[in-house]
Amino acid sequence: MPGKLKVKIVAGRHLPVMDRASDLTDAFVEVKFGNTTFKTDVYLKSLNPQWNSEWFKFEVDDEDLQDEPLQITVLDHDTYSANDAIGKVYIDIDPLLYSEAATVISGWFPIYDTIHGIRGEINVVVKVDLFNDLNRFRQSSCGVKFFCTTSIPKCYRAVIIHGFVEELVVNEDPEYQWIDRIRTPRASNEARQRLISLMSGELQRKIGLKVLEMRGNAVVGYLQCFDLEGESGLVVRAIGTACTLDKLSSPAAFLPACNSPSKEMKE
Repeated sequence: MPGKLKVKIVAGRHLPVMDRASDLTDAFVEVKFGNTTFKTDVYLKSLNPQWNSEWFKFEVDDEDLQDEPLQITVLDHDTYSANDAIGKVYIDIDPLLYSEAATVISGWFPIYDTIHGIRGEINVVVKVDLFNDLNRFRQSSCGVKFFCTTSIPKCYRAVIIHGFVEELVVNEDPEYQWIDRIRTPRASNEARQRLISLMSGELQRKIGLKVLEMRGNAVVGYLQCFDLEGESGLVVRAIGTACTLDKLSSPAAFLPACNSPSKEMKE
């Protein structure tokens, strides 16, 4: 199910001072998905920049939308030296990939740096347009809902409980690769952070494929566990219960039943 990912960078607030001479910041934003990167204009001398960028558009497959996070990097522009990193935001696109989902993700997101912590906020708008694809050999599991709760959500009813599902993903830990010896601590932390996000998306997609094979449409009690096993690498495990759920059309259908007053009470 190929689609189009659209991203708009609106504004930032409470950014850190990056230029000690002016006590201000010349901030701009890089928006990356997969191997494609867009940049906003540089907003000069402000800790609360107003970029109001154009819509950045990525042509993508839904498999990539499930595996890849949207990566937003906020930087301080330097004319005579390398640009300084302020922080990053990773946005999971998966909540937009099923029919009953919201059509947009928008709001203020904390800008996080693995060395300095939270460094302000950024206002982002994200939309996804999906196109129908009848290819039964596709490797995405778009449409499968994931619930961390151990019971059926109140606005749904269980039609079939298919059974237990589990999956495992293993990858090399970036901190044990030879290049880590020459990377900065920030670059090393970000490499691991990005890999964990990718593994989480891949694992959820594979669980979803198993649910589709069982003719289900949801996972209840979904749980992911991460293990750092040294030179053996990063291990991510997931478990859950595959179900077929129907959404209840009327709110009254999932409210607790109310017993009518007895004849004696009326009298």
